[in-house]
Amino acid sequence: MEGKYVTKHGITLEKAYLKVSEATLRYVEQRRRWYMEYTVCVYADRASRRMKMLPVCKEVYVMKLDLTRGDNKKNIIETCYANFHEQNPDYEFKDI
Repeated sequence: MEGKYVTKHGITLEKAYLKVSEATLRYVEQRRRWYMEYTVCVYADRASRRMKMLPVCKEVYVMKLDLTRGDNKKNIIETCYANFHEQNPDYEFKDI
């Protein structure tokens, strides 16, 4: 995803490039439910990502996960991006 992004430290990145870098299933015993924990890496721009520079920051998100099977299920990375959009409705990112 690409768009304007403000870091937790107040730095504004006009053409930030966001990429889901890791996704892990976690079972929470107290709630008896599976959750997906995923990490979003934030790069200054697409060029810095292509040059394999380190991300400016990383953010970790957790979402409830539907593990039932079905033909209408998206792949897990698409699900992570959709959840990111839900949790950050103020950001206007375009999917690349």
